[in-house]
Amino acid sequence: MISQTSMQAAYWQLITQLGSSSLLFPVLAVSVVTLWMSQQKKAIFLWLAALSIAVSITLVTKVLFLGWGIGIASIDFTGVSGHSLLATSILPILFFSIGANTQNKLKNIGLWLGLLLGFAVGVSRIVLGMHSISEVLAGWFLGLIVCYLAIYAIKSHHQGLAYLQLLAVCLLLAFGSTTPNYIPAHDMSVKLALYLSGHDQPFTRSDLNTAQPSKQF
Repeated sequence: MISQTSMQAAYWQLITQLGSSSLLFPVLAVSVVTLWMSQQKKAIFLWLAALSIAVSITLVTKVLFLGWGIGIASIDFTGVSGHSLLATSILPILFFSIGANTQNKLKNIGLWLGLLLGFAVGVSRIVLGMHSISEVLAGWFLGLIVCYLAIYAIKSHHQGLAYLQLLAVCLLLAFGSTTPNYIPAHDMSVKLALYLSGHDQPFTRSDLNTAQPSKQF
C-alpha cells in the first residue's frame, strides 16, 4: 500500500517538473514562434534578452559553487534555483497570452495562475531538498523581472496568440513522465564547472559550511 509520505513526494515531484528545462524550453520555443507569427518582435526581444541574462546569472552562480565551492554560507546559498526562474519566467506568459483576446480580468487570471504555478515550483524545490529558501527566492526574483518585461511588451499588442494546441501537446508530453530529462541542465552545469575548474568532483552543499573563509561571502 502506498504511504502518505510517498504520495506527497510524488505530488511534489510532479509539481517540480513544471519548472524543468525539458518542459519549458520546448514551450518557450513554441511561444517564440507564435509571437513571431503575431508580429510581436518587441515582445520576443525583451523576453529572450531578459531570460538569457537571468539564465546566465543562474548558470554563473551554479558553476562558481560546483567548480570552486563559492557560495554564501550564512544564507545557505549555492546557486539560483533554475526551476524557480524558468517557471516564473515562462508559465505566467503562457497563461497570460492564452487570454490575449479576452477581457483584462481574464488575462490577469491567467497571469496569476502562472505566477502561482511558479511559486508552487519553488516550494517543491524546497520540500524535495533540492534548494534552500534563499536559492528559490533568488529564482523567483529573477523570474519576476523577466515576466514583467515580457508582459509589458505583450500588453502593447492586440493580436491573438495561437498558443493553445501546440503548448497543450508540450504539457501533455511533460506529464507523461514524472522525470523528463532530455535536457539535463544540471548535469551540463556540473560538467562545465568541472571543466573550467579542473576539479574531479563538484562541491556539494555539505561542503559549504566547511569551505575556506575566502570562498564564502
